[in-house]
Amino acid sequence: MASIETLHGPVDTSQLGVTDYHEHLYVEPPSWLHRIDPDFALGNVEKSAEELRSWARAGGQTLLELTAVDFGRNIHKIRAVAEKVPELHVVVTAGYNRPYYMGRWLYAVSEDDMVRDTVRDLTIGIDGTRIKAGIIKAGSEYNNFGEGARKLFRVAARAYAETGAPIITHTSGGTMGFEQVGFLLERNVPAHHIALSHMDRTIDPGEHQRIAALGAYLGYDCFGKAKYGPDSALVALLRGMIEAGYGQHLLIGNDLGRPSYWRSYGGGPGLDYVLTRFVPRLKEEGFTQTEIDLLLIENPRRFLSRDTPPR
Repeated sequence: MASIETLHGPVDTSQLGVTDYHEHLYVEPPSWLHRIDPDFALGNVEKSAEELRSWARAGGQTLLELTAVDFGRNIHKIRAVAEKVPELHVVVTAGYNRPYYMGRWLYAVSEDDMVRDTVRDLTIGIDGTRIKAGIIKAGSEYNNFGEGARKLFRVAARAYAETGAPIITHTSGGTMGFEQVGFLLERNVPAHHIALSHMDRTIDPGEHQRIAALGAYLGYDCFGKAKYGPDSALVALLRGMIEAGYGQHLLIGNDLGRPSYWRSYGGGPGLDYVLTRFVPRLKEEGFTQTEIDLLLIENPRRFLSRDTPPR
């Protein structure tokens, strides 16, 4: 059986259960970013663990922690949070988030060195620990897939060639997803080893179906975030994608990378929102348990196993 690296070592993907494909547990943003937007700092181990427990109580079992090094990954603090909820599986990421967060670092560090560091995180351990990443990350800017992003995606593709770890990308505002997949396909990354984050920030069913037709996964993670639109639009999007035959290409997460999103930090909607609020709504809207299990269990298991989606 296939396995995926977690904070506590490899885990058989058949044991992952209900999975949040995109999350952040502890973030130490770069000082310049913190000055611009202090709401990026998830900096309290106890509060993060409290929130994580609420998600576990709601039925969550596996969480993909996608805080990349340029966004403020602190593997020791992430481990400290996860160790307080030991029944959960937590997968961490290698690679880089997006050019904006990297700044001058993107151009000061050679591509070869970035590949070396990414592969090290996946095969040896992160920041002197024995914790291995299970995911590669790369991202691009809003409506732009320029040379900075291309460098990050070349790094991801080269690291994939050495490790076979699946790639989860950052799309800014749900844009450039088709271009990201095409770029990686040209570099021999199979489409079903690619997942695009935040695609529901631009709800365009035709574009989403065009990407899914390539074989890639689309990640939706705007549930409960009214600034990106109402949940009703996401219910309709999920129903339309399933009816169009692309239900096997969808992943669901929260992406609550701000303390203002977490109840334990005084905000909301909370890490358990998808499981306690959105899933019941899906049932009220006529989604079957089989369809819900597909989104929360089967699709992430298949993606992390690198299995080919059924046609």
